[in-house]
Amino acid sequence: MVKRFQDYQIDALKSAFKQSQHLTKNKKIELVTATGLDVEQITSWFNRNRAQKRARKSIGDLELTKAELHQALQTLREGQEREAGLQKELQARKKKEAELRAENQDLKHQLAIVGGESGDSQFDHFLWSSHGPGSTQSNNLPRS
Repeated sequence: MVKRFQDYQIDALKSAFKQSQHLTKNKKIELVTATGLDVEQITSWFNRNRAQKRARKSIGDLELTKAELHQALQTLREGQEREAGLQKELQARKKKEAELRAENQDLKHQLAIVGGESGDSQFDHFLWSSHGPGSTQSNNLPRS
């Protein structure tokens, strides 16, 4: 059966561990005298505590990494949702542009039927007559 250390022994070991996590020969002898434990018990206690400290640090590092990855994943998902929305908006605008182009062609065709000229020349004449030469309004109108 394993004998548990007494409180004063643990306190002495903890105090020494806070000062230095590694034992010198002199510190071992001092702890043997102060605690009544043998060198192997003291050395084993220090080894276990160093291992536990490393394990706690590793767990803390892993928790931090996990939180960082969770945040990065959240940011990625938000970016993907935003991208999907923008793609949907782009497709809607392309559809609207195609509808407007088709409507524009239809109107040019109707102008050609009414006036007997080609739709483009009739349309150009309409722009010329309604806005005049050199008008900034006619310069801003799209040409096809």
